[in-house]
Amino acid sequence: MTTEKITPEEQKKDEEDRKAFLELQGKFYEEQTKLKSLLGSVAGSAREKRKNELCLQEISVLPSDTNCYRTVGRTFVLVDKDDMCRELEQSIKDNEEYQKTSKDKQLYLEKQVKDREAELRELLEQAPRLAQAIAGGQR
Repeated sequence: MTTEKITPEEQKKDEEDRKAFLELQGKFYEEQTKLKSLLGSVAGSAREKRKNELCLQEISVLPSDTNCYRTVGRTFVLVDKDDMCRELEQSIKDNEEYQKTSKDKQLYLEKQVKDREAELRELLEQAPRLAQAIAGGQR
């Protein structure tokens, strides 16, 4: 281990680099969390769309005078078969639209995450003492 003296200017620069790193790291994790949340939401929407498609298939083959029940909280409400089919079709359309609009958000967030990651790499390349301190677990 070498004992090299660090000048006050270098100490100030190291502290600025450390602050910049912590700020970038926070932004990176924030964007990554938003992306994971969006992906989970899109997956849930796809599951709901598929469930509604299957329900619509099953209900479509039933006679028109069949009683259909929709859940409202803990209660089941009697609804007309045609109304139930319209609700399911609307839900399918809404989920499709949500998935389409979420694609743009997903692309934007993926780009943000990559940009933040690149900024972190660049900062660590420009500040070797910071990179060494992080890799060594020092402060």
